[in-house]
Formats: sequence, C-alpha cells, structure tokens
Amino acid sequence: MNDMNTDAGMPIAITLEPGIYFRCRCGKSSTLPFCDGGHSGDDVLPLRFELTERQKVYLCSCGKTGKAPFCDGQCGVALPK
Repeated sequence: MNDMNTDAGMPIAITLEPGIYFRCRCGKSSTLPFCDGGHSGDDVLPLRFELTERQKVYLCSCGKTGKAPFCDGQCGVALPK
C-alpha cells in the first residue's frame, strides 16, 4: 500500500453495506476514501475489497498497515475490539 496520508494518524471509521468497494490510493479522488477514477493515466491503482455483510470498518490512512485497506494498528491507534 502506498503512503496515502502519513500525517493523518487515524484510520477512517465508516459503516459500509455489503458490496464491492475501491479504496483510492493515489489521493486524486473527489470521493475519498473511495476511487472516482481520478487516477487515470497513473500507475497507482485503487485497492478493491468486498464486504459480505454490513459492518463498521477502519480504513488505513497512513499506509503502514499489513492488512490493506483495513487498519491493523501499525499507526499506533488502538482499534476497538
């Protein structure tokens, strides 16, 4: 995962419905944290992920996670259990 916003320091907490999502990794999207195709002609492609049930997720915004697009606490933020 590219460094998306190393100054953010906090994951993005959001409740999502079941479906396929594309997490922006280039920072050019006007619909962050999701891709709107603003990366056209760029080498940085969005990260596809799928949810099978409605759930609250924590999307990484620092780029340090090993579980992209989800935060794994590498930024030092303690996530709720």
